[in-house]
Amino acid sequence: MKTPPSGHPPAPGPVAPASPVDLMLAELQSALGVRRRDALGRVQRLEAALAAYRRAVEERVVAEFARDHGLRTPQLTGVSPETAARHLHEAVLALPELIDRGAEQSSAAPPQPSPTADTKPRSPSRVGTSTAGPTAGAPLPHLAALGTRKLVVIGALAGRQKSEAIPESLLPQTEWVDTGSGGAHAIGNLPQRIRQGRVIALVILDRAVQHKHSEPLVSAARAAGVPVGFAGKGGAASIRRALANIEEQLAARST
Repeated sequence: MKTPPSGHPPAPGPVAPASPVDLMLAELQSALGVRRRDALGRVQRLEAALAAYRRAVEERVVAEFARDHGLRTPQLTGVSPETAARHLHEAVLALPELIDRGAEQSSAAPPQPSPTADTKPRSPSRVGTSTAGPTAGAPLPHLAALGTRKLVVIGALAGRQKSEAIPESLLPQTEWVDTGSGGAHAIGNLPQRIRQGRVIALVILDRAVQHKHSEPLVSAARAAGVPVGFAGKGGAASIRRALANIEEQLAARST
């Protein structure tokens, strides 16, 4: 038997073709990896939003404890629990399971009866408010029983139609605090009035007010047991949703 010359490796033999089973397993693993990556992306978004909410809650606890005991407040991110909770809520609502369920419920809903000749037309002032949001026209008995106490709406209110957002029965007792023009001066002694029980509920336009203005009010409301609703940028539908949330809080306390 002859040996190859020194310094020259033997010539490689023929390469065996890949196994069809191995090829199929590789394709299956790749397809499964894509699905798993998409699912993990949604889970990671939820985990990140939940972690941000936990940090925001802990920061508020630390800030309140430091303030109450005259301690130096550590460096905080400045994200409020309300903002973090809203981001967490949005992440949950973006889950495909909930989106698909909402589509199924919409398709299963009974058709609305078509208007007849006997149907009375709605006045123009009511057309815009009756369909603007899920809480439009909803009864608010607990808020309606507020008596002389105030329902306070706070935020940058310039250019917003106030009468469209608040039911007519609540307008006389509603106080509008415009921080867009008055800033801290517009807030005045509102935290003290909240602690004194002179305010029944607080609606905060959390996307149209600075955190330094809203945070003392939220703390005072929490200490006094005053319900708080958040209305984003202050659209009529957002304010009505905030009022519906406040009504639920008041109803839960009365049971």
